[in-house]
Amino acid sequence: MSKGGRIGKTQQRMTDSFPGLEDKQKMSSTGPTQLTAEMLVIELQKLSESLKEDFNAALSEAMAPILPTLESITNTVATHTATISQVESTLSSHSDDIVSLQQDVATLKNQLASVSDDNSALHATVEDLISRSKRQNLRVVGIPEDMEGANARQFMSQLFKEVAGDVLPDSGPELDRAHRSLRPRPSQGSRPIIVRFHRYVEKEQVLKWAKEHREMSYRGHRIKFYEDFSATIAKKRAAFNNVKSQLYKKGVRFGMIYPARLRVTFNGMVHLFDTPELADRFYQERIHKT
Repeated sequence: MSKGGRIGKTQQRMTDSFPGLEDKQKMSSTGPTQLTAEMLVIELQKLSESLKEDFNAALSEAMAPILPTLESITNTVATHTATISQVESTLSSHSDDIVSLQQDVATLKNQLASVSDDNSALHATVEDLISRSKRQNLRVVGIPEDMEGANARQFMSQLFKEVAGDVLPDSGPELDRAHRSLRPRPSQGSRPIIVRFHRYVEKEQVLKWAKEHREMSYRGHRIKFYEDFSATIAKKRAAFNNVKSQLYKKGVRFGMIYPARLRVTFNGMVHLFDTPELADRFYQERIHKT
């Protein structure tokens, strides 16, 4: 396209864009009026305003279908924002509650530990009192049911006098009471007889004599004398029975120390054990293979 053609088209667009421009040009051809820069600026401003109005109208028309959706999204976001704020507030409150609960739990743990210590101390005290109350008792095993008759105390006094009279006064031991163990009568066998001596020294004399004379009988019945321990101590001592049996088979000297310790004499040395596990380990490592 020639230079003259391009200029012509440019002028045409200017004429279309500025309707009053052609008239002013015509007037300039017949009179002294000329197109000045000021007039051009004014016409450009008018065009700018017109374009703005057209653009805003087109934009509004284009946005009309999606405005409801945008409003819905805006409302949803606002709702979620409020919900999140509420959740954050609730979480903050719960966090404070959790901290408070943790403090309460820590306090309760300390109190529980204190109560547990007190309970252990009370249990030990009660256990000691029970054991002390039984220090003058003997448990006699092997007497058939009803053999003691109506007066068990007198019967047992006579039994001790006949069986262990060498270590007792001629009149026999003085007993405070004697009775069968307070458990249901068995269908077979007999219940032990619990005897309380008036004097602790006499009870110890009979017990010592019984340890030296393991084979005892009374009126044709084999009998045995044992310490009368509390249920707790008796259970602890019974836990050593298995290892004691193994020691006995090996001919190793042993004995029980109050309340529940095993004393083993091996190769001239004395060993003490507070638990059956330790005693069994010693037996397996030191005695079993000998």
